[in-house]
Amino acid sequence: MGKLDELRRGAGSNAAESMGTRDRRDQPHGAAPMGRTDKTRYQGLERLRGANEIPIDRLTRDPSQPREIFDEAALQELVESIESLGVLQPIRVRWDEELAMYVIASGERRFRAAKMARLKSVPCVIQEGELTESQRLIEQLAENIIRADLQPVEQAKAFRRLMDLNGWSARQLARELHIADANIVRALALLDLPKSIQERVEAGQLAPSVAYEVSRLDSPEEQATLAERIVTEKLTRDQTVAAVQAKKPSRTAKRIRQEFRRDDGTLVTISGPAAAAGRDAIVVALKWALKQTRELDQDTDQEQAA
Repeated sequence: MGKLDELRRGAGSNAAESMGTRDRRDQPHGAAPMGRTDKTRYQGLERLRGANEIPIDRLTRDPSQPREIFDEAALQELVESIESLGVLQPIRVRWDEELAMYVIASGERRFRAAKMARLKSVPCVIQEGELTESQRLIEQLAENIIRADLQPVEQAKAFRRLMDLNGWSARQLARELHIADANIVRALALLDLPKSIQERVEAGQLAPSVAYEVSRLDSPEEQATLAERIVTEKLTRDQTVAAVQAKKPSRTAKRIRQEFRRDDGTLVTISGPAAAAGRDAIVVALKWALKQTRELDQDTDQEQAA
């Protein structure tokens, strides 16, 4: 089971713990005493530790957190919700002995909004046990993917960092996160694009799938020119694919070849644009080759005469 599956499976129980809806050692206020007719109401429930109120000044963001961009409008909406209702879902944190601070494992947006709402403390669930940088990044990345919180370039950078930390290939990373190989490859292609195009993707001007098609061009100049066209002319993905193919006709031509074999085993091969253009172009190419051969023979005769 991959990290995404684990988090999805545990999402319900985590929410229950965070909201305090699971049974605890003390019977819920107002509940009927155990042993009465409604005792089945509490069968199968687990007792879990609740959240802790931790002062905001004892919390800090995780420097390895892949998410760097926060939508200001959405953040302001969360501030208003917190001012009205408080922090409804606790932040998950871990203790860092070196920093002497609680580092946020998940819930940085709630933390930021709580600070903006001038709260003195927030409810937190403390994650026990040490995690490696790779394990923390996998967990944060998986949670952000589930909530679709990461910008495409942020996600690609996190993929690359995980691959570097663990020496993984794109396929190994895909298996760990239970993501299709193609999705990893397309994401990583964004990192090969010029910064200006990455910024267009982050700004929502270019869809990641369209930017991937742009990355198939070899030249950064051609990539930037096509990206500008896509934005100004509002090209679709299909139109972008066609534009990329139009920029690379020679590669198609190189794959086309015509071969002529004589009975004595001599093989004459024509490849490239002439082979792609058809019979007349092939005849012209053969005549040119014949002329070059004759000129070569003349040069050889003159050298021998000298």
